[in-house]
Amino acid sequence: MVQLRVREGDFVETLEGLIFDVKGIVHPPDRAIAYLRYYPHPKGTRVKAGITYAKVYDLEDRSSLLQQKYPQYLFFDNVAARQLQGVPTNRVKWEYHPIECLQFLQSKEQHDSLERIVVSFTDRLKREAQVKASNLGVSGSVQVGLHGPKSDVDLIVYGRQASRAVQSALQQIHNSNDSNIKGYQPDTYRPIYEHRWASSGCPLKTMFQVDGPKAMHGLVMDHHYFIRAVLDWNEVEEQYGDRRYQSLGQAHVACRISDDRDSLFTPCRYEVDEVRWIEGVQVDDLREIVSFRGRFTEQVRQDDQVVVRGMVESVQAGKDRWSRFVLGEQPTDILLPINIL
Repeated sequence: MVQLRVREGDFVETLEGLIFDVKGIVHPPDRAIAYLRYYPHPKGTRVKAGITYAKVYDLEDRSSLLQQKYPQYLFFDNVAARQLQGVPTNRVKWEYHPIECLQFLQSKEQHDSLERIVVSFTDRLKREAQVKASNLGVSGSVQVGLHGPKSDVDLIVYGRQASRAVQSALQQIHNSNDSNIKGYQPDTYRPIYEHRWASSGCPLKTMFQVDGPKAMHGLVMDHHYFIRAVLDWNEVEEQYGDRRYQSLGQAHVACRISDDRDSLFTPCRYEVDEVRWIEGVQVDDLREIVSFRGRFTEQVRQDDQVVVRGMVESVQAGKDRWSRFVLGEQPTDILLPINIL
């Protein structure tokens, strides 16, 4: 059996026509860890090749739907020590890759309104960030052909150097008062807050201070955009099974960010020290915070004093052992600088 070569930002379609978005960059040899996003439904609002699809986003809703109708896409992963969603290699009908999608759009002679924006946006990023076309790709609904005229623009940038160049270029564009590409303002940010953070219990004004100024999201031609930074293949050192994980329980702590060099990427990672436990399970070897959800990227900076709420798990890598926070599995998870609370 040939192992799938998929990573964050890719999609896979099953034999039944279910479309899953791939999570992370390390996968078992027999399947892709991926979460249901679109599925055929007679009352769906998105159409492709004469088939109507519905979209599901909430993690619990995704798992519930699979449990009821497609339990073959739920599996217990011995490395993660929990149930995950995933598509076995022999159930994959089609793979969708962001770089190939962008190449296809660039080669088309005619585009719909959203496709034109996507091509124009990627051309500008390539020019101003001085990155190669092979560092950029198109993800989300455009990638799988299920977008509408009001859909978001979801892009991928691959590689550490290219990702930071794109981030820097967008920061400059946001600061230039460009009318076509803009950062969020309090009046335009509310839909993002409602979608990503309302269930966290943090007020909109608080979240805007942290989330609003980020470079990798904003508005392009009045469409919401989100750009996901992903490590390139030659930058991925971990292989499936190198580490094993075990959930320890929920906790709430205060700590200091000691290293934020991987805060831009999905999955994102922050190293921590000066830990003070507030409530929940306690460990004496907390080393890092990670998340597979894009909303926790660019969240805090090195030397920030922060509060964290989420799940703690142990990590075993050979003879080395430590603990980490994993954020994003619950809508109440938070990572915020103390000085804004």
